[in-house]
Amino acid sequence: MSYLFTCPHCHAQTQVEDQYSGKSGECFSCGAPIQLPDFAASTTAPSRPANKRPLGVLISAGVVLTMLVCIAFAAIRFGGDSVSRLAEIRIQNSSIKNLESIAAALNAYAADYGTYPPATLRDSAGIPMHSWRVLILPYLGEQGTYDQFDLSKPWDHELNLQASYSMPSVYVHPNDTNRAGTQSGYYLITGPGTLFPPSGPLSPDKIQDDASQTILVIAGAPPVNRAIGGWAEPVDLDYTAMKGVINGTVGIEPGGRMASGVTMATVDGRGHFLRNDLSSRTFAALVTPNGNEPLPDDTLD
Repeated sequence: MSYLFTCPHCHAQTQVEDQYSGKSGECFSCGAPIQLPDFAASTTAPSRPANKRPLGVLISAGVVLTMLVCIAFAAIRFGGDSVSRLAEIRIQNSSIKNLESIAAALNAYAADYGTYPPATLRDSAGIPMHSWRVLILPYLGEQGTYDQFDLSKPWDHELNLQASYSMPSVYVHPNDTNRAGTQSGYYLITGPGTLFPPSGPLSPDKIQDDASQTILVIAGAPPVNRAIGGWAEPVDLDYTAMKGVINGTVGIEPGGRMASGVTMATVDGRGHFLRNDLSSRTFAALVTPNGNEPLPDDTLD
């Protein structure tokens, strides 16, 4: 075997056979005395016991591995929380979009008729016939569905069943697990001291409180006093039965659709999210249209 040797004096290079390894002589180029290295010794790596690693390397590797495991665990835990939070925000925003469309339709109805629609349309004998959700259909771009209803017959009459099964998508709460059903995700709050008292709905000009601080329509689960909870059924949330606890008793209190709070729209048409920790006193201030109650600054986003 030959090795490449470089003269330290003239830097000329030549191939030297291993038989001359370690010998001395003169450079073939410049004639200066040179000492050839022991080529075999210089190319043999020092031996090391197999599968041995310095203790410091092993400790460092263990520390790095532990850190990677901790980082992976944190990523799974907090990353999962982030994904859940993002999903909740998407549901919240989608629900607010529905509510703002419904609020716009309610306000358009009020502009045409002078008052908001009655929460319950009754016949001459006082029998409940239809929900306000049916009455505002033309203002939601659902004239065709509206025309299918015979308002002289109850919402669940056989002549109205086909229309009752055609629930507009704007009434479906985005977190409704039964998307193929006909239960509304949005309700009015009715009762004494609300926008929809027993004497009949108020007109916007009769509202003394700030329109941006008065609830017009809110998300909720089907009320407990429903027959089947269909969107055309004239049932809403009864304020007299409430304690003002968001996500309290399902079907009585507001909420029941999202774990952390409830979406609603105010009279000015804007959608908002109310957290579970909202006090019952603040909720009451949001419901009453003429209470003149002050609201904490951070109540509405």
